[in-house]
This record gives sequence, C-alpha cells and structure tokens, in this order.
Amino acid sequence: MNWLLVSTNVKTKYRQSILKTRNALDLSEVKSLSQTILKSAYSVLALENIETLGSYFAAKNEVDLENLNLHRSHKNLLTTFPKIEPDHAMSMIAPKNLKRLSTNKYGIFEPSDGDKINPIDHEIIIIPTVGVDKNGYRLGYGGGYYDRFLEPVLQNINRPMLIGLIYDFQFIDDSINEVHDIKLDLVFSEQQYKQFS
Repeated sequence: MNWLLVSTNVKTKYRQSILKTRNALDLSEVKSLSQTILKSAYSVLALENIETLGSYFAAKNEVDLENLNLHRSHKNLLTTFPKIEPDHAMSMIAPKNLKRLSTNKYGIFEPSDGDKINPIDHEIIIIPTVGVDKNGYRLGYGGGYYDRFLEPVLQNINRPMLIGLIYDFQFIDDSINEVHDIKLDLVFSEQQYKQFS
C-alpha cells in the first residue's frame, strides 16, 4: 500500500467535504462568523496593530478580512498579500494602493504592484486554510504555494507566527499531514482558539 497515495486520497476527501460545507454558507453567515473570529484573534494578538502582517483577500466564503485590511490601510501599517508568480512560486506584496488589484488564475484578488516583503520580515502571517488537523497542520488547496514560500524560514527562531482563521467545521479530528505541510501556531474559529507548540 502506497502511504503517499492513501494520504493524498484522505486529504482530497477532507478538502472536498469542508469546501462543500463552506460553499453552502450564505453571505450574512460569512460576515457574522468572520466578525466573531476576528474579534477572538484581536483579543489575543491585537492584529490591527501588528507592524508587518501578512493577510489575504478572501475568496469563496473564506473568513472575510476586509475590515482588518481596511483598518490597517487607514493606519498606514505594513500589510502584505499573496501574489502568484511564475513556476508555482508566490510572493507577499505590500500594495501601493488597495484599490488597484488584479485577479489571478484562481479568480482571487492580488496586488497589481507594490514591494515584495520577505517572509522572515513579517511578525504574523495569516494563511488561507481549508482545514486544520488535530496536530495543527494546515490542509491547503493543494497548490503548495505557501509551503514553498515559507519553507526557507520555518526552522528560523525569529520566523513569523503563522495563524489560521477558520470556521469551527474546518477543524479535522484526525492526523493527515505530509512532510511538506505547514504547522500553524494559532488557529481561531468562532467557538475556540487552539495553540499548537
């Protein structure tokens, strides 16, 4: 039995099941749950005041970070967003203007211009997440962009804190990680937050 194949199949099943549930949320649920989740993250991490924060533009019913992004923009705090590069690479870009965005091949907004900020120069990076297993490992979308982007700094003592903002149904009560998967430090949902050492 090929362990890699079994692991990939298990991840695919969890990914499909979670995305089906998430896609069924209506807009008012997304807004309400996102506010609750962000409020919990604010109380622990003061996200609105972190000097250099990696954020994202939510898509497909992900936890909505628009209020956080706008608040930080008004305070002129350094906020970066993922941008897809050639050869399956990714950068985090601090956009010059939040209103000048382009859409990548996945239909997700990304900065059209701005400065690249190295992963190690972030205090916190919020990582878009499909699910989180019982040990804190992230189930992503399968593209490996964040895995490759963060791999050079994961062993560094001064690396950024990696956090996930998810709905409660995105917690997976199983161990499904592979060697390359990212372990999150803190994960917040509308009902709980978990710290993974």
